[in-house]
Amino acid sequence: MNLYTFFCITFLLVLNLQAYNKKDLQSLKNGNDCIGCDLKNADLHGMYLAGFNLSKSNLSGANLSQADLMYSNFSDTNLSRANLTQANARGANFQGANLTKADAKNMVLKKTNLKNAKLINVDFEGARLWHLDLKKTIIKNCNFKNAAIGASELDGLDLRNSNLQNTILWKSSLKGTKYKK
Repeated sequence: MNLYTFFCITFLLVLNLQAYNKKDLQSLKNGNDCIGCDLKNADLHGMYLAGFNLSKSNLSGANLSQADLMYSNFSDTNLSRANLTQANARGANFQGANLTKADAKNMVLKKTNLKNAKLINVDFEGARLWHLDLKKTIIKNCNFKNAAIGASELDGLDLRNSNLQNTILWKSSLKGTKYKK
């Protein structure tokens, strides 16, 4: 195999690894639920996905900024490195989801289930997080600067390595929570 062939094959393999499944994306755009879909790095900016079931899907690196995700099901979904800025996720289910390194600036999460979710290095700056279920949620190194967390149970969480600068903690339970003072 010559060097040119090697580079062409390598390029095609890398391109294939970064692409989403076009059939899955078209199915979603046609208004169908997309359980177990491959939407890695897909551009879903501003899409209306309210009430959709995207459980067990791969949305890593996907652009969901300004998307309407109200009452959608993202349980056990990979949303690592996803762009969720200004997304509306009221009433959504993220139980068991992986949001590692997601950009969730100014995101709205109200009555959202984050039970057993993985929130590592997530940027929630300016986000509004109300009435959240955070039982057994892993939260590490998250940025909650200028965020508002209200009426949520943060009991037993370790927030010592998270940024809580100017964070509003309104009527939230912090029993046994570890955080920097």
